[in-house]
Amino acid sequence: MKTNRLIAILAITAVITSCNNHKKDKHYQHADNTKVNYGYPADSTSINKWIAANDFNAMYKHSWNVWKHLTTPVSGGVLRYQTWSSPKQILHKLNNPSANAAPEIEFNKPKQFGHAKAKQSDFDDTNIVEVVAYNPSAEKFAIDNKIFYMSTLKAMQTGEYSQIPEFPHDAITVKPVYKIITQNSLNENGIFTMSAWHGPQYQDQGYPEKDWVSCIHVDTKNKGNNDNGRIDYDCSKITTENTYFVDDFINFSISKQQSDEYNQEIISGLKSDLKNKSITQAEYDNQLKHLKTSEGDTAILVGMHVGTKEIKRWVWQTFWWSPNPDTPSIPSSDDIASARSGIGLSKQARHYAMDIAYSMIIPAQPYVGGVNEGELVIGFNPYLESGFGTDVFDAKTSYVYNNGSKVKTNLGTMSNCMSCHMSAAVNTAVSVNSKVSSPPYVGDTYLSYKDSIFQKRLMLDFAWSIQSNIDTLK
Repeated sequence: MKTNRLIAILAITAVITSCNNHKKDKHYQHADNTKVNYGYPADSTSINKWIAANDFNAMYKHSWNVWKHLTTPVSGGVLRYQTWSSPKQILHKLNNPSANAAPEIEFNKPKQFGHAKAKQSDFDDTNIVEVVAYNPSAEKFAIDNKIFYMSTLKAMQTGEYSQIPEFPHDAITVKPVYKIITQNSLNENGIFTMSAWHGPQYQDQGYPEKDWVSCIHVDTKNKGNNDNGRIDYDCSKITTENTYFVDDFINFSISKQQSDEYNQEIISGLKSDLKNKSITQAEYDNQLKHLKTSEGDTAILVGMHVGTKEIKRWVWQTFWWSPNPDTPSIPSSDDIASARSGIGLSKQARHYAMDIAYSMIIPAQPYVGGVNEGELVIGFNPYLESGFGTDVFDAKTSYVYNNGSKVKTNLGTMSNCMSCHMSAAVNTAVSVNSKVSSPPYVGDTYLSYKDSIFQKRLMLDFAWSIQSNIDTLK
C-alpha cells in the first residue's frame, strides 16, 4: 500500500514510502489477534499502538470515523459539529450564566492569518471565514475551568514550565472554514468560480490560492452532483466535468447577523490595508464589491481542522473539499481516500479529502527527551496554511533531521498540525495592550514538553483558540 503519510522532503522532493496491504474492513486483525474498533472515541492505548506500529490503515479508518461523527445529522437535519459552541459563545455563558441563550455564532477571518501578520488582501480573494467550535465536553471543561479568563491563566502559570489542566478524553475542537458565495461573485449564468487544490509548491513566499491557477465552477442555479470530476487549469473553460453544484459541498445559508458582522470585519480589514498602502483604492473597491455579503448567501465548507483529545498530544486530522475525492492531491493520498470504504459517509461528506498527523515525526518521540530525527509527517490544510511562507514560521525551530540531513520545514506546505498546536502557549506575566506573549508558529518538528519555547510560558494543551479568545478583563 502506497501512502503519502511518510513524506520526507529533501531538496523539495516528496518521498512516498510503501507499507503492507491491510484488509480494510470494520476491524483490523493485529498481530496479537485482538480486534480494534475504529469508532469514536477510541481508547488511547489502541491509538498509541497504531502509532508505534505505523498502522496507517487503522489511523485513516479512525479519522474517517471522526469525520462521520462530525458530519452526522442530528435534530432538524443540522450536522453535529454545527450545533457546537464557539469560544465567543462560551465566554458569553461564562459571563452570563443565567442567560437563556448565547449569541449566534459569528464568522471570523482565520486567526492564523493575523498571527502570521499577513495582510487581508493576501487571502480575501478567496472569501474565507472560520467558525471555531468546541463539542459539549470541551465546552464544559472550558466553563468549569474558566480557561478564557486572564486571571485564571495567571493563577495557572506557577513555574518555569506550566500547563493548564488537560481537556477530557472525549473533547473535540474544530475549525470549519467556509467560502461565502455572494451574488456579486456569480457570472451571468449563476456560476461561482473558486480555486481548487491540485497539490503543493514549495516556495519561500508560500503558495496561496491566488497562485494556484486551478479552479472549479459551482452551478448555483441547478441541482445535481459531480462525484469525482476534474479541475479547470485555465480557470475560464467551464465544462460539465469541472462544474459542480452547491449540494456537492456541506453548505448552509447565512443569517443577517452573520452577514452584518462579517461585512464589518471585511471593511475594517480592507481599510487597514488601504491605509497601509498594501492595496490600491481600485483593489479596495473591487474586493469590497465581491466580498460583501447579504442575508441568504450560501456558505460552502472548504476545509476543517479537527483535534480530538483521545491521546495526550491529541489526534489531528484535517479535511478539505476535493474535486476528485477518490484520487486526492498531496497531502492526501489514494490510500487515505480508499480507507473511507465502509464508513457510511454522506454524499457531501465524501467529497472531502483528508490528511492526518498522529505524531510530529516518525518514529513518534516521547513527551520529554526525544530527538528531532526521522521521517517527516506533513499535515496541513490547503485552504489555511498553504499560503504561509518562510516569514511566518520560526526557522530556528522548524526543521527535522532525516538520514543525517537537516530538512527545513518553515513553510505552510511543510507544517504539521500537532507541532503547530503544541506551540500554543502564553506568558501571562507579559501583557501589553491586551496581548500576551506567545511562541512563533513552527513547521513540522519534534517539540518536547520541556522545549525552551515553553520556558516561562503557560502551555494551553494544544488550543490556540484559548490564546486568541482570552478575556483580559476577567
